[in-house]
Amino acid sequence: MPMATAAKGLAVSRSTLKLMCRELGIPVWPYRKLSSLEKLIDRVVELSHPGFQFVVSNIRREIEAIKMDPSLKIKDEIEHLRQAMYDLKYKKRRNSRVAD
Repeated sequence: MPMATAAKGLAVSRSTLKLMCRELGIPVWPYRKLSSLEKLIDRVVELSHPGFQFVVSNIRREIEAIKMDPSLKIKDEIEHLRQAMYDLKYKKRRNSRVAD
C-alpha cells in the first residue's frame, strides 16, 4: 500500500513512518517498486507471448523477495524486460498519435 495509507492506518505521520522504516533497515518504501512489477505482469500476460508463464513466475518470485527484503534491487533481466515493455508502450502510443 502507499506510504500515506500505511501511515494513516498506523496513526502516525509519513515522516514518523519513514524514520521507523529507516530504524528497521528499510531504506525505501517498496510500494512503487512492487506495483511496477505487478503492472509488468499484466503487460506480459496481455502479450500472451510463448513462455510468458516462466517470465510471470520469475517476476512473482522477485516480488516475494522484495517483500522479504525491500532494499533488494530488481534483477537486471527483469529491469531490462520492464524497460522493453515501457518502450513498446511508448512506441505504440506515439504511433497512434501520428495516425490521428
